[in-house]
Amino acid sequence: MYRCVRVAAPDNMLQCILWRNSPEDEFGVYKLDTVTYGTKPAVFLAIRAKHQLASDESSSYPLGAQIVMRDFYVDDLISGGNTVEEVLEIRHQTTSLLARGNFRSRKWCSNSQEILGDIPDADRESFLKFDDGSNITKALGLVWDPLKDSFLFAFTPRITPGRNSKRSALSTIARCYDPLGLIGPTLTKAKIIMQRMWRDKLEWDESQPQSLDTVWSAFCKDFVDVHHLSFPRYIGATQEVAFCDASLEAYGACIYARSIKDGHIQVHLLCSKARVAPLKTLTVPKLELCVAGLLAHLVAEIAKTKAFDCSFYCWSDSTVVLSWLKEVPSKFNVFVANRHAVALRPYSHEPSGYFV
Repeated sequence: MYRCVRVAAPDNMLQCILWRNSPEDEFGVYKLDTVTYGTKPAVFLAIRAKHQLASDESSSYPLGAQIVMRDFYVDDLISGGNTVEEVLEIRHQTTSLLARGNFRSRKWCSNSQEILGDIPDADRESFLKFDDGSNITKALGLVWDPLKDSFLFAFTPRITPGRNSKRSALSTIARCYDPLGLIGPTLTKAKIIMQRMWRDKLEWDESQPQSLDTVWSAFCKDFVDVHHLSFPRYIGATQEVAFCDASLEAYGACIYARSIKDGHIQVHLLCSKARVAPLKTLTVPKLELCVAGLLAHLVAEIAKTKAFDCSFYCWSDSTVVLSWLKEVPSKFNVFVANRHAVALRPYSHEPSGYFV
C-alpha cells in the first residue's frame, strides 16, 4: 500500500539516499518518490491518501467509499454482508474504487466459494494448517476457519519443571492474542497468578516457589484445552445483554448478542473485558462499582461501531452499586463519586442503554 502513494515535491527531496556499488565508485543520489515504509509519517500518509480517494469517489462508489472508510485497518479489509449479492457488490465497488488510486486488492478470502468464483488463484489468500488439520487464515491476528466460519485459538505451553519464572509466565500470557476477550476468563486466571508473583517480589528469572510453580504448571496443562474452543464469526443481534461481576481477586464484564433465527433463540458471546483487582485491598462493593464502569465503557465502544441497531441491557447483581447509580455522585466520597460518573457517562447520550 505504501508504494502506491506518491510523495509530492518538494517533500520528496527529504527522501534522498546515497548509494554506490563499490568503494571506488562515486556516490549516486537517489530520490524516493513514494511513501517509504518505516518512516514516522508513512502509516498516516497512506491511510490519509486512501480516505481522500474514498471521499473523491464517493459519488461513483457510495458503498465502496463507506467500506473503505469504516472496515479497513491500515491495508487489511474485513467486511461482509447479509447476502452473497451484497458481498459481491461490496467487493466490486471496493476493488473499483481502490483501482482509481492504483491500489490493487489481493489475498481475497471468504466463507462462501461463490464469492471467490471469478477471482484467480494468484489473488486468493493461501491457507495455513491448524493443529487439527483445518485450513485456516489469519484475520488481524485472529485464527479464522473460513469453512466453518469460526474463530479458533491455539496454545502450545512451554513448561520447564522447576524453571518457571516471572519472565516465562509473562511471555506465556503475552503470546495469547485475544482482543475480543473470548477466552478472557482463562487469561484472567493467568494474570491472577502473575500478580501473586509480583506480590511475592520475585525477580524476573528467579525460580518460582513450589506452591506457585505447581499452580502455574497446572494452569498451562489445562490451558491446552483452548484448542477445542471455537466461536462463530457472524453474530446477528436483536438485543445486547451485558453482565458484570467482581470478586476480591478480579472483576470482569461481558456482552452477549441475542437473536432469533428460524424461531429459535440464539445467544453468543460478543466480547468481554476483565481486570485483576489492585494490590491495595478494596471492598467488594467498590470493585463492583469499578466493573460497572468497565462494562459501561465496553458497551459504549460497541455502540460506537453502529454494527448493531438494538438496545443494550446491563446487569449487575450488586444492590449496593445499583443504589449508588440511582443517586447523584456528589452524595458520596471521592472514590465512589468518580467511578459513579464513569459508569453513567457513556449513557448520557445513549437512551438505549440501561443498568438493571
